[in-house]
Amino acid sequence: MNEYFKEMYSKIQDNWNVDSSLKYFGIGKSNEGSEESKAILRYYIEPDDKRFRQIFLNFDMNRNIESIVWFLDRNESELLSLAQLKELFGLFETHNIVYDETTELFFLPTQNKFIKYVQTTIPEWVEKRRDGTLYFIKDNQEYELDDNYKVSTIVFKIMNAA
Repeated sequence: MNEYFKEMYSKIQDNWNVDSSLKYFGIGKSNEGSEESKAILRYYIEPDDKRFRQIFLNFDMNRNIESIVWFLDRNESELLSLAQLKELFGLFETHNIVYDETTELFFLPTQNKFIKYVQTTIPEWVEKRRDGTLYFIKDNQEYELDDNYKVSTIVFKIMNAA
């Protein structure tokens, strides 16, 4: 899985168009003309790579990709660990999301100037201890958010999108 994301990370370029990039993902269906498209333009991809359950290509009015969202298939693929993500994209920042009590992790990559950030979501409210370690509480039990923690969703936010 690391090799796949390393390769995709290197492919992102200036004005990456939906039509020319579909070949990297699978068969897609656009939501253009739908009620949803008034808020977001999106291709729903049935991935060629069965390690993924689904892929979204969110795009702008010029059909340039704004973000790519991968949903890993837990039955067909090993999920990515935080250690793997840190190896690929560097250190991360945490942002708690008040409305749904989740935490987003933002990796600020330095090797590709066209990627603004890489993101994943932790479905819990993550706290930081004084020593810098991270944890969350679920069902009244405390859990470490360490390098072994596995994630199933990855987002690349593309810098050049309008």
